[in-house]
Amino acid sequence: MLLRLFGAALICISAAVYPLIGAIALNSYFSVTEKAIYSSLAYVLSWLILLLGVFLAGPELVAKLKSIYENLKNKVFRKN
Repeated sequence: MLLRLFGAALICISAAVYPLIGAIALNSYFSVTEKAIYSSLAYVLSWLILLLGVFLAGPELVAKLKSIYENLKNKVFRKN
């Protein structure tokens, strides 16, 4: 349960990196090359955090969804 919550938190944190990319793009102190490099690094960091979050949250979440699906399927297609 704790890993699932940590994974979900990482997924949320990965979305928080996108305003940083906008701030880098609007910053007048960086050259165009520096903006491209820093934005690319922030983008890659965001994806790495997202994938780690999905990895940590995924297995338990998939198992829970499978159990909910099986229960729903049994209720809908219950044999009389």
